Amino acid sequence: MGLGSEALTVFIVDFRLAKQFHHLNTGLHILFHRSHHLMGTPAFASINSHLGAELGHHDDLESLAYVLIYLACGSLPWLDEVNGSGSSVPLILNIKQTTPVELLCSGLPREFATLLTYTCSLSFLEEPNYNYICLLFTALQNEIPD
Repeated sequence: MGLGSEALTVFIVDFRLAKQFHHLNTGLHILFHRSHHLMGTPAFASINSHLGAELGHHDDLESLAYVLIYLACGSLPWLDEVNGSGSSVPLILNIKQTTPVELLCSGLPREFATLLTYTCSLSFLEEPNYNYICLLFTALQNEIPD
């Protein structure tokens, strides 16, 4: 939480899994490949992360969408399955894959579903339109009465 004039602002920062999407020398996008392990916290990890895929911009945004939905709702459908043992990871993935976006975002402003749908439509190499996402939520913020 922020201080002073930013007391109502939540700041989210987690660089634990941060990496370059483009090679520093060539500027080329990293190549897609699969590994065999989950990257990130299962509750907020993208579906691709659960599947062991190389992570891209769209995976960061999918994780952000889960965090925003969690902050807005106080829960996610798969949180009851998180037990810390690792045995719940396949079940969490299954719930994420089978829960329709409309159900996951039920009761929330449409911008949440729009963000998640947009994010999941992006390809591995595709650069997200961050201006679009910012405008989406700026418009939502402007609709909220003071």
